Amino acid sequence: MSVSIIILKEIEGFSCADALSSVRRAADRAGLFCAGLEASWHADPFTGAETECVSGTLCEVCAEEVKARFARGVETRQCGFTIQEPEDSSCDSFTWLIQKKNYFWALDLDYLGGDFEFAFRFLSQYFRLPENARDYIWIDDTDWFYTAGEFIQLSEGPYDPAWHYRKSNKFSIPP
Repeated sequence: MSVSIIILKEIEGFSCADALSSVRRAADRAGLFCAGLEASWHADPFTGAETECVSGTLCEVCAEEVKARFARGVETRQCGFTIQEPEDSSCDSFTWLIQKKNYFWALDLDYLGGDFEFAFRFLSQYFRLPENARDYIWIDDTDWFYTAGEFIQLSEGPYDPAWHYRKSNKFSIPP
């Protein structure tokens, strides 16, 4: 089963460039590298409106070392990420989860291969950046989320290997 870790951001003032800057800074603070960055544009089939999409890879070593390790058959801890601008249908797309309007699926960490500790390392730094203080994290197919503050609090304790499939008991979940 493939699980995505989704960051919900406010639509107002969002830009792919700013989000990518946050990803790069958080990766650097976590001792990780951003590799294989690629920007593209997608047209909405219904409206024709174009949105920007940036994708790349977070990895534990630089791109050259990834290639060298691959040639030797050595695995490297890594995951993919995608940043996408909001579309017309994004406006109320997550009110069912966070009870707030104008948040959307802005950043997706995928291809984790079950390595949630690697993602946790990155996210612990991502949410410490001031521009991400109002963001939320949602694990695809769950009915709960973490606020930025909750995730920072979670990262200040010992690593909880269950953080991605059940919300920590530190935080109350409304009935």
